[in-house]
Amino acid sequence: MSGSHPTIRLLMVDDERDFLHAVEPGLVRRGFDVTLAETGMRALDILTQNEFDVVVLDVKMPGLDGVDTFREIKGMAPDLPVVLLTGHGNIQQAFETSREGVYEYLTKPCEVEEIARVLRGAAERGRLRRDVPGKLKREIRLLLVDDDLEFVRSLTPALVRRGIQVREAHDGQSALELMVDQSFHVALVDVVMQGMDGLTLLNRLSERDPLLEVVILTGNPQVGDVRRGLKEGAFDYLIKPQPVEALVEVISAARERHYARTEERRREQLERIVTDRPE
Repeated sequence: MSGSHPTIRLLMVDDERDFLHAVEPGLVRRGFDVTLAETGMRALDILTQNEFDVVVLDVKMPGLDGVDTFREIKGMAPDLPVVLLTGHGNIQQAFETSREGVYEYLTKPCEVEEIARVLRGAAERGRLRRDVPGKLKREIRLLLVDDDLEFVRSLTPALVRRGIQVREAHDGQSALELMVDQSFHVALVDVVMQGMDGLTLLNRLSERDPLLEVVILTGNPQVGDVRRGLKEGAFDYLIKPQPVEALVEVISAARERHYARTEERRREQLERIVTDRPE
């Protein structure tokens, strides 16, 4: 199985030694190069001497806990993705740290396959962020869908000033109608809207264009909605309000994934043409 994914350098931090040694073999079999640490301070020492693609932190640790360790890591390596892992689920804490850049918040017990899936996504996000500089690498056509007119009217000019082409829709049906005659790279979709909600629209947009990357926005976070959105293919799930630069960063990363997936589809089509060609 490890051959199907590139090796991902993982730092896993948890004071529960039994948990670390139970999970490590499964992650290694799935293509992870795993380094273990049992305290936040030890994790920071390791990070000063080694590079990683992703970090998993348990929240409840003696001394420097997971949240404080996360904040220290963000100061050292702002683009390094961090996943928080805990046996004590706390929705408010999860969303507070998500504002600060935590990639995802998993609750123990969690299957190794689920951990591996989340970590692959986090590592990919980190790679895209490293690859996207301060200015846009490619043209971005963005579909902005939100029934909060004040929010849309303040956000659109800010995105346009940064080189993003924006079309607005104030409900799900209008968004789908825009998709008939236009193509977009990324859609930024609010969850709570009158009529068609954002998660339903996510599926409808994906049916229209499977390559479209959808970023979900919400001012009323619910863990169930987050998990459903990510499971159903959302590129990311962001909490309002977000600084414009943070939005641009996520939109740019989504555009890069759109480009990569489009190129992969073109390669596959070319291979089929070559394979099917008569001698």
